[in-house]
Amino acid sequence: MSMHKTGLLHKVVNTRGNAVVEFALVLPILLLVVFGITELGRMIMTTNVLNTASREGARLAAVSAISDSLNVHARVEEVLDAASIEPSSIVVNYDAAAHSVSVRVTTDFEILSKSVLPAVLRGTIELSGQTVFRFEG
Repeated sequence: MSMHKTGLLHKVVNTRGNAVVEFALVLPILLLVVFGITELGRMIMTTNVLNTASREGARLAAVSAISDSLNVHARVEEVLDAASIEPSSIVVNYDAAAHSVSVRVTTDFEILSKSVLPAVLRGTIELSGQTVFRFEG
């Protein structure tokens, strides 16, 4: 009986480092998931702001004169500045045949978690938002 107790005690002593090893194996995957979700959330937020800015610009363009595109650009930039997003392009198109106006806003989204995420997800991604309204002006 004493041999059985000694074997059980020996087995418990040998498993003490298992938690550290398991944590070391799981930590990189856990960090990848956490930082990946964070970057995905930032990307969705940026896309939402781009869509909002294009909608604001398209609404202003729809009720303004065609020559008023400087105010449309200013309105789009105002919405983007509120979210600290730098646009790479703002394009306003008037389609006389379809009686519509289109505003497209693009930006280069920079991934901030470069050191944690794999090389495939590093760098910049071009995001855009576009809105088409019926021209009323």
